[in-house]
Amino acid sequence: MKTKPITIAGKPLSRFYKLPFEKGSKVLRLATLESHSTFSVGKKPEPLVIQSLSFEQGLVTVQVKLGGEEIRVYLAVEYDHLLVSCSVDTDESYLGRYAYLTLRAMMRNGYCDFQEYYWPACFALGNKRSSYVDVVKKPGGFTITLKKKFSGLVRPGDDLPDVTERVVVPRERLSGKHDVARLAPVSIGYCFANTDLQHFNSNHYPFLIPYVFAATAYLKTVKSFKRFVFNENDVDGISLSPQQEELNSICFAMKPLAPIRFSANGHLPETNAINDANQLALFKLWHKALPLLMQQRFTHYFYSYGLRNVTGKPVMRDMKLVDFTMEVPVLSFVLKDEGDYYELELKLKVKGKNLHFNTDKPGLFLVCDRVKPYLWYLLEAEMDYKLVWFFSRVNFRVQVPKGYYREFFEGFVEGVERWYEVKRG
Repeated sequence: MKTKPITIAGKPLSRFYKLPFEKGSKVLRLATLESHSTFSVGKKPEPLVIQSLSFEQGLVTVQVKLGGEEIRVYLAVEYDHLLVSCSVDTDESYLGRYAYLTLRAMMRNGYCDFQEYYWPACFALGNKRSSYVDVVKKPGGFTITLKKKFSGLVRPGDDLPDVTERVVVPRERLSGKHDVARLAPVSIGYCFANTDLQHFNSNHYPFLIPYVFAATAYLKTVKSFKRFVFNENDVDGISLSPQQEELNSICFAMKPLAPIRFSANGHLPETNAINDANQLALFKLWHKALPLLMQQRFTHYFYSYGLRNVTGKPVMRDMKLVDFTMEVPVLSFVLKDEGDYYELELKLKVKGKNLHFNTDKPGLFLVCDRVKPYLWYLLEAEMDYKLVWFFSRVNFRVQVPKGYYREFFEGFVEGVERWYEVKRG
């Protein structure tokens, strides 16, 4: 009995030539293309025109015109390589002239990133439409978007949080009724400065910053804010408790760690290492600060829109009263078999009750319930906050097609299961 040949969107696999990507990416470099070709375009390449691109069943079809002849070039994006074929030439042992010229025309600045075309196991054989993505045609090309139900789709090679070791950061527990700092007409409070970690060019991690304020006549509320406190000189003339002096020193240590470093050349390992170290150091300082913060009469939340706005005098309308608690959110997971895919859902609980995460205010190290957005909980382990941050961006659910679950994702679930409860449904 003959074995049915493997095809990609109806085209035999034997007709596809393999070009390796740059390690850890879906980037094809011009140097790699040249090393697999016997052609030379010289200083004046042939006038090849890309007329259109289409995408069906995971296969990119590039319609090109060269010297009055129309040709189709086919591209299939795999985990670590690009499969290429053509309606005229090219097979598994030979990269033809048309395929070579088409790929060369697609490269800008000496490379082409094929990540947007990488959707393994998302197209069932014989079915033009995908259950996972929508392909919308547009003049000269198309756009690929995840369907709303699959906003958390994970592909092989996507970054996942590290689940090798969960280390709990110790925090001092408050015994009995804690002492609350005394209040004066002009006194000091503490502000949780937060921002969106993804969209602003002066991003910062969540940190605490003291502020000086004037209280109302009966010392019940803030009448006006005077200034943010950046150093000891900013609190001259104000009577501080020993707890406030200690808390101030923690705040002063937080601020230089808060800015997120960026590189003009993308995410360089050195830059990432600095950010990770600062992030963890900040997290540990939050644990030192929390018991002291619980003893303060006034604590506020300030959405900064970037570190450049944490200067001078706080604006009254931007400062929101908040509270902090010593209660620790507990993470758990549910793994569901949904037929063609698995779905892993993260849940947060406090004292056994579900916490409904407020996605409008992701605080990285801290979380709040959307029903009580003024009450903040500090997570207790680095792994906890990295998992919460990852899952919060995908509606707390990730989906993995069964076609690559065992090879690329099962190890992650097993790692999670070593540290957290995972129910299987």
